[in-house]
Amino acid sequence: MKGAGALTPEQLQELRFNLPPFADGVAPSPRLQAFCRYYSIDFAARQPDVEHLAGVVPSGDYALAVHLWRQPGATSNLLLLHGYFDHTGLFGKLIEYGLARHCNVLIFDLPGHGLSSGDPAVIDDFSDYSQAIVDVLAAVRLPDVPLWVMGQSTGCAALVDYAGKQPWPFAATVLLAPLVRPVSWLQVRLAHRLLRHFVHGVPRNFVKNSSDLAFLEFVRHDPLQSTRVPLCWVGALRRWLAGLQQRDLGVGPALVVQGDADNTVAWRYNIGVICKLFPDSQVEYLPGARHQLANESAAFRALYLGHVEKYLASRGIPLETRSGIEAG
Repeated sequence: MKGAGALTPEQLQELRFNLPPFADGVAPSPRLQAFCRYYSIDFAARQPDVEHLAGVVPSGDYALAVHLWRQPGATSNLLLLHGYFDHTGLFGKLIEYGLARHCNVLIFDLPGHGLSSGDPAVIDDFSDYSQAIVDVLAAVRLPDVPLWVMGQSTGCAALVDYAGKQPWPFAATVLLAPLVRPVSWLQVRLAHRLLRHFVHGVPRNFVKNSSDLAFLEFVRHDPLQSTRVPLCWVGALRRWLAGLQQRDLGVGPALVVQGDADNTVAWRYNIGVICKLFPDSQVEYLPGARHQLANESAAFRALYLGHVEKYLASRGIPLETRSGIEAG
């Protein structure tokens, strides 16, 4: 699948510390080019007219690793928001899809993820996630074409928090397996209440959250994966949910995609909440699909991306097919 040329934790730490400030025209260093090859996101090397800009954007106490792939004649800008434990390197399929559909693609690692700073998978408050969106959009100059957003799981939660606080810049919104509550939320809250005074985290269980077995195997050996679930993240989720008002966010409807074999989030409950936050949303259920929709099997991706294209057309953002790039 990926992983050509192993990366050590030491190399990744060195890369993290040496990322330059994000600025228009800053191309990836040789270290970052090696990173992109490892995760098969070296699209600029494969397509001469695709340009890759990368660097750091400050956001509160964090330094966020930001990537922008842009191309001449792009008809829209796509912001991708990854999920918990994910990072830019794992979103190559959707980056590639966006490029193949003539989008400029912007993505960044959430605090505590990937090449961004912060303790692994740790967050003190979910507002840090939404503030990250604010700061990245302010720092990156995007061409004057429609901007749309696609989030996965925790990325969707970050988007909900953003929507409650900021003017909405997105012409269309796609939510993949949105996080509101995880599965077994009552037991999770009880465990958090009992354990938080004694331990900082619990071992992470790598679950079967995709039908793509090659992806699951890669993630198990991904050097950027956290092997523990910090209890402070659960605490931050509890506080966010306690303050979440289940009413119209005033940003219009979304396309919501949900697999019915998702054992990560409490999707039956979550979809009801999402439809209150984004009234008149279009909900598409994928029988047999698991949680990690950004990295589900090719058949599942083709199915929901077909829904994405029809939805975008209805929002006045028709996607064009670009020759020479696979469509995710």
